[in-house]
Amino acid sequence: MLARTKRLGGFTYLMLLWWVAVSSVLLAALGQSWAIEARRQREMELVFRGEQIKAALLSYQEASPTLPKTLPTRLEDLIEDQRGPEVKRHLRRLWPDPITGSLTWGLVREGGVITGVYSSSNQHPLRAPAGVTRYDEWRFENGP
Repeated sequence: MLARTKRLGGFTYLMLLWWVAVSSVLLAALGQSWAIEARRQREMELVFRGEQIKAALLSYQEASPTLPKTLPTRLEDLIEDQRGPEVKRHLRRLWPDPITGSLTWGLVREGGVITGVYSSSNQHPLRAPAGVTRYDEWRFENGP
């Protein structure tokens, strides 16, 4: 009877080791999947925020009280546009860059004014427009 119990104890130990190994592999695969999904979500947020800032730049330009219509020299001007008799808000707040987590965006400047923004990350995006291989090449700017 004692010999039979020892054999079962060894079998249980091997099954436990096998279960731990299989669980580890599955958890590693799940972690990889979560990381990719989180990156995909940050990329979608980058597009949303970039497009919102791009629309705010256009709104700022259209709200110019004088000719020629001008663009801002800093992003904070999109939150409080004090050029007219009333303060106008083109953005509610400045969002951080979802890829880097920093409040600092890369700025596309032309003649001292901001014409667009981009992420300052040099990572490779999962999905991007044609010709874009890194996040810092993905521009959200108003065309000519």
